[in-house]
Amino acid sequence: MNLIKTEKDELTEDDILKFIDDYEKNVVPTFNNLNNYFKARNSTIVNRKKPDASSTDNKIIVAYGRKIVNSFAGYAYRPNYITYKADIERDESLLEGEEKVQLPEEVYMEQLQKIFNKNKEHIKTAKAGKMFAVYGVYYEIVYIDRETEYKNGQLINNAIPKFFGVDPREMILIYDYESEPNKKFGIRFYKTEKETYRVEVYSADKIDVYIRTKDVDYTWKLKLEETYPNYFNAIPIVAYYFDDDMTSIMDPVLSLIDANDVLYSDSMNEFTGFASAYLVMTKFGLTDPTKMKTPGMFSEVLANLKRKRVIENLPADASIKYLLKDIPTEFITFMSEKIREQIHIQSHVPDFTSEKMSGASGIAIKRLLFDFENLVSSADANFDLGLNERIELITIIMKKAKMGINEDMDMDVITINHKRNLPLDLGEYATTAVSLKSAGFSSYLVADTMPDDVVPDIQAELARQKQEAEELMGNDIESGYTDFGGDDPNNVDEQEIVEEEGV
Repeated sequence: MNLIKTEKDELTEDDILKFIDDYEKNVVPTFNNLNNYFKARNSTIVNRKKPDASSTDNKIIVAYGRKIVNSFAGYAYRPNYITYKADIERDESLLEGEEKVQLPEEVYMEQLQKIFNKNKEHIKTAKAGKMFAVYGVYYEIVYIDRETEYKNGQLINNAIPKFFGVDPREMILIYDYESEPNKKFGIRFYKTEKETYRVEVYSADKIDVYIRTKDVDYTWKLKLEETYPNYFNAIPIVAYYFDDDMTSIMDPVLSLIDANDVLYSDSMNEFTGFASAYLVMTKFGLTDPTKMKTPGMFSEVLANLKRKRVIENLPADASIKYLLKDIPTEFITFMSEKIREQIHIQSHVPDFTSEKMSGASGIAIKRLLFDFENLVSSADANFDLGLNERIELITIIMKKAKMGINEDMDMDVITINHKRNLPLDLGEYATTAVSLKSAGFSSYLVADTMPDDVVPDIQAELARQKQEAEELMGNDIESGYTDFGGDDPNNVDEQEIVEEEGV
């Protein structure tokens, strides 16, 4: 899928209908197919036709599409594994002994986090990470919600930025033809009743809402219902693109998934159809040769044979035996393993249930995940573009609603951090920390190297270290001992005793 573009500055009703029609014909079927593979309704095997009416037709679906997506999303986009921090430079020496005053960046981050909490951001971000892996693209709409509260005895209406995810099968984002394309329009359309759709058209200054229905001649028509002002003065649609081509993580391995389904299905057909053994009858047949042309005669005799399991009135020189057919189990096993191996190699998503992963150390697992980490890091960079769009749109409303942040506050002070869902080997991290400290690196760098699960707030950890050091120093002074040379305070030098007693 490529970006959809236009040179127009206004969309007519005919333009809107044309965009929707083209999208439903050319894009939505691809997304439906990807959704089928994610939901374990693999299209190729489900739609496969029987070679003939009497053939066994097993349709075994191996949900590899779902496995790949869930492994990817669980590793990189698990709830709370994407966090946000404000880049703050504070001169701690100027605040010694005084109550700390919040810096503008801290106020901004605090207000932003409150908005995230109201939106259940960690859940919606995790869903966005999964869905943009399924489709290669995912969208969110940012809007303004009203929240009332009592303050100083008065009822106050607050404007709260909210956002929600949109199925890419129901959203068209349209760009201009600049070298770095800019959003011009957004069209969201979704079914409300049979043959009735709600259509929302977003432009920089307004939002038009239409109803799309079929006319008497079965052609689509639009009826404008209402128009709202767009307070963002920008297209309030966030786009998450997996890569420049908006390619699903499943797309490169769909044919391998199909091959795996066919292998399992046809293998089962061999057993359920009893195709591994053929009945050979010598010098006689199931029916009188003169009656073979009677319609349905052969099927009737065969069904009677299967039911009674008895063949009667055999000629004296007749014989019956089975011609056995060997099932190539070794070949089936070999192909099954090879196909699964190629699915993981070509998708760059490892099999976390494999023997290679079980029992491996943290360092060994990281080496095994090198190829996967390249894929995830690239996806993260694209995903962050969407997260920054979300923050930018929220910040526009925060400033207009005067939520305690400066007009000149730049969203660039927010840093997005990504964690990985891997088992922690704290022993390895502790060894690394000791090595870094011994080599002369700062306490900040050492704390920053530790996983966020262990050190979620670096500044808070450094403050605790400082407090503990001060308390330890205070205890040493109270006990009358200050360790300057590293000697044991209980090991008093003999010369000191001699001098003290005047001997």
